Amino acid sequence: MVERRTAWMVIVSGGPLGEDSVFRSDLATADACLDSLLAHLEGKGLSPLA
Repeated sequence: MVERRTAWMVIVSGGPLGEDSVFRSDLATADACLDSLLAHLEGKGLSPLA
C-alpha cells in the first residue's frame, strides 16, 4: 500500500482451513478484504453463508 493511505488487512487461520493454513489479504477497503476472503473460502468449498 502507498504510504499515508488507509489500508485494511484480514487474516484468517485454523478451523476448516486446516491447522497450518493461513489466509491474509491487504487491500484498500474493508469491503475488498471481505470479498477477497469470501472468494478464497468459496474456492476451498467453504461458505460462511451455508
